[in-house]
Amino acid sequence: MAAIALNWELGADLGHVSRFLAVAKALRSRGHRPVCILKDISRAESLLGREGIEYLQAPVWLPRSQGLPPDLNFTETLMRFGFLQPEGLMAMVRGWRHLWRMLDARLLIMDLAPTACLAARGFGLPRMLVGNSYGVPPTTSPLPAFRWWHKTPGESMRLAETERRVLSNINACAVRLDIPLLTCVGDLFAAERRAYCAFPELDVYGPRDDGVYIGPINNVDTGVAPSWPAGKQPKVFAYLKPHYKHFEALLGVMQRAEARFLIYAPGIAQASVRKYSAPNLVFSPHPLCMREVAPESDLLICHAGGTTDIALRSGKPVLQLPMQMEQMMTSQRTAALGAGLHLPFEGNPGELGRLLNRLLEDPAYTRAAEVFAGHHRDQDNERNVEALLTMCEGILSQ
Repeated sequence: MAAIALNWELGADLGHVSRFLAVAKALRSRGHRPVCILKDISRAESLLGREGIEYLQAPVWLPRSQGLPPDLNFTETLMRFGFLQPEGLMAMVRGWRHLWRMLDARLLIMDLAPTACLAARGFGLPRMLVGNSYGVPPTTSPLPAFRWWHKTPGESMRLAETERRVLSNINACAVRLDIPLLTCVGDLFAAERRAYCAFPELDVYGPRDDGVYIGPINNVDTGVAPSWPAGKQPKVFAYLKPHYKHFEALLGVMQRAEARFLIYAPGIAQASVRKYSAPNLVFSPHPLCMREVAPESDLLICHAGGTTDIALRSGKPVLQLPMQMEQMMTSQRTAALGAGLHLPFEGNPGELGRLLNRLLEDPAYTRAAEVFAGHHRDQDNERNVEALLTMCEGILSQ
């Protein structure tokens, strides 16, 4: 029985854990021992524990970096998570290696785990990088800028300096580990295999050929069946975060809209539920079964995470409300397809009603989403997990 470590280090919410759950169950069914090493284990028991999947806390960077400007690329993101401090970085590298030795791991699967990628260099175990494109950046020098649609003045010089500074700190660790030096930060993401759990059209860096697009792996079967408000207006499902800065403004727009809304907003205050519940607007206290919800919906609203994949694969347009850079990049790709609209970080919440009405009234967005779905008709979770499993076992057999 081969121990396979599934490693997650950066990011938030349940997308990474949900992907690991599907992969871990499939690995276990083939006689392997999957162990998930997670940035956040606070909700792991409800997903992994109940399925008997082992999980451990990952070595993560806790200090908050102060005084850094907004990130221009993934290298600048690394600066916020220990890559400015070689001693702290080395401590996390040793933590990762200790865990893998304790597990007697035979394969390392990395999902947005850059420090684990550094720890794996020269460790003697095969590596597979997986993720929904953002955490598997191109191995270019420097790494590409996030905002391809808006060039920042002085961007090239700044990215070159960031590259030099972070690479120096990485190589300080490489010397102590007695492994070959990296020639660029992009070398950090070298691996035996790279698997993109994404659609090429939604790759935040643009379509590429240095890996395999196996398609999204999302949790679509866990949750309760949808119970929609009564009526004949269009059905809109919304997966929202109550800490979204325009959350209450959006709920007010929904109350007044000519549509029926089913909302899942984990952690919402009961006072907000009472204030905004209406004949056309209901809140679900439980996650919804997205395999049922998406086909029944006319439109989905989300923050541009995995729900975007589910919506477009079902041929449904999406209103995206990005809260961080990866989501903003995904929103730009969706807009380019003509299958959705979004409110940028700096957008005026007064635009929410107009955006919602455009998506409900203009059939062009639905047609674009249906075209997208037609191009990916053969995509489903089971097929995508099987493709990833085949890649894993191919590495192990070598």
